Amino acid sequence: MTHPWSHRIAMALAAGACTLLASCGSGSVVSDLNANRAITVGDGFEDVGQGPTGMEFTVNDGSGNWVQSFVSNYGLTMTPAKSGGWGYAQGYAQVATAATDPNGNAVPSVSDQITTLLARTTLTKNDIVMINGGMSDIVAAVKATGISAQTTSTVTAAADALANQVQRLVNAGATHVVVTGVYDLGMTPWAAAYGGFGGPVSALSTAFNNELLLQLNHFANVSPNPVLFFGAAEFFDFAYNSVAQSTTSNGNFGLTNITTAVCNTPTAATCTTATLIDPNYSAYLFADNLYLTPAVQRLFVNTGYAQNVLSLFQNVWGS
Repeated sequence: MTHPWSHRIAMALAAGACTLLASCGSGSVVSDLNANRAITVGDGFEDVGQGPTGMEFTVNDGSGNWVQSFVSNYGLTMTPAKSGGWGYAQGYAQVATAATDPNGNAVPSVSDQITTLLARTTLTKNDIVMINGGMSDIVAAVKATGISAQTTSTVTAAADALANQVQRLVNAGATHVVVTGVYDLGMTPWAAAYGGFGGPVSALSTAFNNELLLQLNHFANVSPNPVLFFGAAEFFDFAYNSVAQSTTSNGNFGLTNITTAVCNTPTAATCTTATLIDPNYSAYLFADNLYLTPAVQRLFVNTGYAQNVLSLFQNVWGS
């Protein structure tokens, strides 16, 4: 099945990303990056074990998530801040509002994560700072006010807040900031209870990404540009439609199941290879009802995958 909205947002994100990047697609890289540290602030999509379980929001098979795969290309590692590393991103984090996880544990907002980070260190031109948000905000807003105008307003406000946090990082000295939007939560198993695949939750994902891009667009006038936007919705769309349509030039990436979570645990943060409904978990798009399997996360950093984040980053700031 084709999802017209998804194609539109994919194209919009691709265009928006190039708008934000001073050298997008130019083949000319001018950079003084000598990466010696990678930092994350955000939610479960970039969590490397900062939460209470010490696990990631995927099938915890030891391969790590896409963030760890990405930074390894620069000879860097990513470990949780609670263990002395620089991974502050934590599952269930909202952008500007403190939250709790399903077990009642406090979860700092992305804003609070940045406050803690900046109290600990000074950002430099050799830091790769990765920031994301919005997933938990969308989930919380839908649970609180359903599919409504109020929910849309809450979601776009979260996008505005995330853009403010990006500016805060730049103001603090960050010169290589990777901002990740949300992928299409309307195509996740979680969304089935809220209008089904491609329904109103997809529109909320679109609203978040569009507002975030709008608020980040002023960086296009900054030289050198300190911000790169990673349109996760576009990449997710390629993977999803590779199975839904079986027409992409990249094949189906080994995926056969794009509707069912492969973990039988409440969340992927407690999922291991011993808690699966199918040992062939690399054939699944979803680890749990929201988050992606390791195989799909690796695609985000696979240079054979169209418009992957590693190639985007290297095009702007070098390898």
